[in-house]
Amino acid sequence: NKSAAKTPSSQQEPASSKSSQATSSSKTKQSSHARSSSSVAKTATFSNQTFTINHVAFKLTGSKVTASATANRNLFVIYYTVTNNQGKSIIPSDLWQSAVSASQNGKKLGTGNLAFTTSQTTDNNKLNRTVMPVNAGKSTTGLAMFEPKGTQNITVTFKDTNGQTVHTSTYPLS
Repeated sequence: NKSAAKTPSSQQEPASSKSSQATSSSKTKQSSHARSSSSVAKTATFSNQTFTINHVAFKLTGSKVTASATANRNLFVIYYTVTNNQGKSIIPSDLWQSAVSASQNGKKLGTGNLAFTTSQTTDNNKLNRTVMPVNAGKSTTGLAMFEPKGTQNITVTFKDTNGQTVHTSTYPLS
């Protein structure tokens, strides 16, 4: 039975948990349960303000609140430099939109639209670059936008290709 106790499989443990080792056995169960709830290895990382997924790195370089194309609305903008470490070209916005979302008070935020003013030209250029292919080994600057519904904090969630949360960041709007 000792070999069964070493196996982290949670199905084999409950039968022997009534022994004098109940406390150490329950600790083992908790840690193996934590592993089994995310039994799939994470396919993305977040470190030093850099979100890496599928060999593509999004280095977050800043954020701001700016005017939206929607009247009386604002946009929350996240700036990044994306580096493609894959062997083929990628479209940054496709990868970003599949892995990154924002919410306010638990409600998912839409992307919104930039206002077309001359002061927004650099942002429009960055936005346009996110839908253009980035070749293998190349980098470009880009941005992502979310349209907040008020002045409450925005929570941005970064997930891996299996939908597991890798990191969350909270941004105050006021």
